[in-house]
Amino acid sequence: MKPIAAALALAAGLTGGLCSAQSPVKTDAKGPIKVGAISSIALFPEATAAVRAYFATINETGGIRGRKLELIIEDDQVDPKMAALAARKLVEQDRVVANVGSASALECAVNAAYYSDRNMVSIQGTGVDPVCFDSPNIAPVNTGPYVGTAVALKFLADVRHRQRICAVAVGYAPAQKAAFEEVINDWKKQSGRSLAYAAIGIAPTSNVSEHVKKAVEARCEGLVFTAVESGVIDWVNATRTAKAVGIDWVFLTPAYTQNVADLLKEDSESIFAISEFEPWSSRSGMLTDWRNIMLKGNVPLTSLSQGGYVAASVFVTVLKGITGDIDRESVTQAFRSMKERKVSLMGTPFSFGQAPRHNPNRAAIPVRLEAGRWRVAHWEFITF
Repeated sequence: MKPIAAALALAAGLTGGLCSAQSPVKTDAKGPIKVGAISSIALFPEATAAVRAYFATINETGGIRGRKLELIIEDDQVDPKMAALAARKLVEQDRVVANVGSASALECAVNAAYYSDRNMVSIQGTGVDPVCFDSPNIAPVNTGPYVGTAVALKFLADVRHRQRICAVAVGYAPAQKAAFEEVINDWKKQSGRSLAYAAIGIAPTSNVSEHVKKAVEARCEGLVFTAVESGVIDWVNATRTAKAVGIDWVFLTPAYTQNVADLLKEDSESIFAISEFEPWSSRSGMLTDWRNIMLKGNVPLTSLSQGGYVAASVFVTVLKGITGDIDRESVTQAFRSMKERKVSLMGTPFSFGQAPRHNPNRAAIPVRLEAGRWRVAHWEFITF
């Protein structure tokens, strides 16, 4: 992944060349309501697919005041330049009223300032980079890796009652190191605890075997590891090679997949993950609408598709409350004037308003891998 600093510089250059020549535009009050999304499709395909499936159900019942929802998806290919160009296409050519359900490794860092300049909101299905949670115009519906890490630490300390807690955080972009350090320090202050071993901001290419060895030497009783799915597989394989037993391994939401369950089903009693929404593998009745819409749209049942569904449902609810024309200006104003509200599948209410930054989903539920199946490990949302 290219450095976020370079992405921001690129975005600033493009913004300077385009913004001054543009003026606010009105959308066609009789045509479709155009909505954008920018995603790293190779990494997060389900999020925008879930938005499309949700919009299809709305359109089948007449749309919003007779207007259909039209979703325009752009793939940033994990490339800052592509992400910047995609935002400008959506805003200036397609004239979308908002972005909904985006799931990108770097799109927030590239486009946050541009969205603020254009007075447009983006309700992310999956927020990843730190800027997603530090912008007045962007609000992810997922917990995110930073609050997710704090929840995992709370789980080890307060539910599992582990004394020697450790953390290894992977930095897929330079800005992530500081974000992980900040949230871990916040947890330390709130809990009065310290870490027996910590490696924050390690490169994705780091030799995980060395960190497993150091965790064992530090006598860790529980460790939070923040890698994506492939990194989690490598970590667990390294623990088995080292015969590291008696340690709770807690991973973030990228590990909460059926693929991980299938690959790691043997000797999995100490493997946990964090579910950012109502656990998709559970039998909770709250999942019924999401599951039905995803199955109808042939969208995989994952946390990523939950994020897309929640983002779409929040957006549609806000649209239904708008009187008068539905355009970019009225949509942005509706989000800025909204009061927090409970949202299906989220453990904390969704909020937007006038806040300078947004991380409304501050809760998660831990799940445990047992014989190839993810089962709920704690039946209440843990908040941070």
